[in-house]
Amino acid sequence: MAKILLVGPNRERASGIRSLMKEDGHEVAWARIVEGWLDAEREILPDLVIAAVSECDRMLEAGGRKPRGFPAPLLFVQNEADLFQEQFEPDRLIDQITSPFMREELLARADALIRVRKVIRRSGVEQLSEAEEDDGSERTGTFKRLGRQLTAVLGSRVPRYTKPLGPYAEVAARVADWADRRDGMEPGHAERVTMFCNMIAEGLRLPRDQANSLLRAAMLHDIGKVGIPMELLKKEGPLEEDQMRLMRTHPQKGAALMRALDRDEEVVRTILYHHERPDGTGYYGKSGRSVPVTSRVLAVAENYDAMTRSQVRAQISPEDALEYLKQGRGHMFDADSVDALSDVLQPRRTCIPLSSVGY
Repeated sequence: MAKILLVGPNRERASGIRSLMKEDGHEVAWARIVEGWLDAEREILPDLVIAAVSECDRMLEAGGRKPRGFPAPLLFVQNEADLFQEQFEPDRLIDQITSPFMREELLARADALIRVRKVIRRSGVEQLSEAEEDDGSERTGTFKRLGRQLTAVLGSRVPRYTKPLGPYAEVAARVADWADRRDGMEPGHAERVTMFCNMIAEGLRLPRDQANSLLRAAMLHDIGKVGIPMELLKKEGPLEEDQMRLMRTHPQKGAALMRALDRDEEVVRTILYHHERPDGTGYYGKSGRSVPVTSRVLAVAENYDAMTRSQVRAQISPEDALEYLKQGRGHMFDADSVDALSDVLQPRRTCIPLSSVGY
C-alpha cells in the first residue's frame, strides 16, 4: 500500500481516480484546492501525487515549500481537450497519461512511479563486497536482499487488477530521460551512447538477443542518477571523496530501479557493472571476464561520449578520446570493444595502385 495525494478541484473528474486507487489498496488523500497542494504534500508526505487538473502550469506555479529529499513523482491525468506541454522540473519527476485509457494502464503507471520513489528513498544502499560479487545467478548478494525487501514492500497485497507491462517500460524511459536532462552531459547523451554501443556490438558480432539487451541498457544506463543531487551532477572539476562515494552508488540504484520496473536480468547486470574495469579498479572491484561483455561495451561507449560531450569537464577532440581509449585498452577498457569502436570511427585507409585506376 502506498500513500497517494490526489489533486483536483473537479469532483466528477477526481472521484473515479480516487475510487480506483483505493480499490487497488492505496491510501488516498484528496486536495481540492490546487494552489495549496504543496502544503498538503508536505503534511502527508505521499509516495505519489496524481493531478487531475486541466492546467498543469497553474499547479506547477503554485507557491509553497517543497518537501526535502526526493519528492514524490507527479502524474498528470489529462483529457484530450486539456492543454499540456511537456513539463520538466529538475527536482521532481513528472509523468503524464491522457484519456481515454484502460484503468489497468493508470494503475500500472502509478505503481511504476511508486516503485521508483520507494527504491530511491531506500537508505544505505550498500556497495558490493568481494564476498557478494555476482556469480551469474539472478538474485545474489546485495540485490538478492534488495529483491526480498522490495517484494515485502510492494507485494504485501494481492492486486485486484492485472497490470500490463508497457507502462513500466514507459516509466523507466521517462525516468532515464529525466536523469539525462539533469546530468552534466550535452543533451542526447543516452542516444549517442546507444549509437556507439550499436557500432561496437556489430564489430564484435554479438548475438541478437545480447545486442538488444545492450542497447536497452545503453538507453537507460544512467537511470540511477535520479538519486544523485543535481548540484553534484553539475559540479565542475573533480569530486571530493564523499561526493565520489555517493556518485558510485548510481549503478546500484539504476540496477535496483530496473529490477523494480523490468524483467530483463541482462539489462540489470549491464547497468550494474558499467563502471567496472578489466584490471579491477572500477566502482565495485570486478575484473576481467567476470564483468559482462555488455557492461564492457557500455563502459567504452559512455567514456568516449563523456570525454567529447561533457558540459562540466574540459572536452577533448574525438581523435584524442580514441587515443585515450587505446592507451587504456586491456586495463582500463575492454580491448576488443576499444578496437571495434576505433575500426568504425577511424577506418583504416586502403591504398589503391594507380595502375588499377581507369581513365
